[in-house]
Amino acid sequence: MVPICLSPNGKTEYAGSAPPDELIVGTLRGIHFFERTGGTWECRRTALDHLHISALLHEPESGKLFAGCHGYGEAGGLFVSDDGGAHWDKCVEGLVHEHIYTIAAQKRPDGIVLYAGTEPPGLFRSVDLGASWEELPGILKVPGTDKWTFPPPPHIAHVKQVAFHPNHPDTVYVLIEQGAVLKSEDRGESWRELDSYASDADSFYRDVHRLAFAQNDPARLHLATGDGLYRSEDAGETWEHLQGRTDRVGYPDALFVDPDDDDIVYLGGAGDAPETWRTEGGAFAGFIVSVDAGDSWQERMAGLPDPIEGNVEAMAMFHWPGGAAFFAGTAVGDVFISEDRGAHWALLTGGLPPISKARHYRHFLSADEKARIEGEARSEAGNAA
Repeated sequence: MVPICLSPNGKTEYAGSAPPDELIVGTLRGIHFFERTGGTWECRRTALDHLHISALLHEPESGKLFAGCHGYGEAGGLFVSDDGGAHWDKCVEGLVHEHIYTIAAQKRPDGIVLYAGTEPPGLFRSVDLGASWEELPGILKVPGTDKWTFPPPPHIAHVKQVAFHPNHPDTVYVLIEQGAVLKSEDRGESWRELDSYASDADSFYRDVHRLAFAQNDPARLHLATGDGLYRSEDAGETWEHLQGRTDRVGYPDALFVDPDDDDIVYLGGAGDAPETWRTEGGAFAGFIVSVDAGDSWQERMAGLPDPIEGNVEAMAMFHWPGGAAFFAGTAVGDVFISEDRGAHWALLTGGLPPISKARHYRHFLSADEKARIEGEARSEAGNAA
């Protein structure tokens, strides 16, 4: 059985030989493990309950499970489990920053290489499955790092995603939110920025969220940003703006290209930017699909609430021969599942702690709820220390 992980950042695509029966969810208060028996999903256990989980990664070659945490000191760090999440060890040797935003794994001829992206922006690499890490300082040597920022205080940018070229293992892309799309062709030693998508008319400064490759034509890239969706046919040198802030998913984060058809693209996220969620009465999240590589779009919302409460903060895809399933987690702790490529959805579970990038969940809580949740988290962190 191949587990699928659902978290705001980190790995979002998994594959197996049959539909998934195990789901691992990262939340504001730890990790929740679900298994499906007889068609019913049930939570079997929890782990790291005192930590805000930012990124999860199951590495199939080793069977190790990694959890990156949103925070500093005792509230931050990277953890690894060798037994499916029953026991955990902190693995931060060489990690200068312990606020882990994303983690990624690359299978190479010489073994598995792990990457961790942090706040403040830092990129780290491990060749021993997380036992030790080395920093790749080249991402901080590109021009314009002084402009990297993030809107909420303390206005510190972070590494949002690490992505690997399907055919050229030495080619790595890194997304800085907010700040840059970076490309390396030497395994992360040196970098250059791909910035032709950016415009002075953009609502946000280079607010990049997610990059996805077409598998059969990896020169075609899609880029989800705070100003909508872009497509490149030349590996990111030039871009076409396909979706903007006024479209159905104007602030996309989840982005997938169908593993069986490069022209089918899936996009999920909020209707507009977080600054509008309170003033407009919600995030008005949506899930849409294109069958022509992003030129036109259709909603796929059957079975989802209208509107979705909170925002879709995490999405993952699991594909098997002839099929694909999507899982979506929200800032109010709901998880939805679709096992027909998003055509129909159902509630898998509700009532979890918020599944939330950074502090997005705060937009959907009352003052009392915010105080209670964050007070409980501080108390549990203190007990764990």
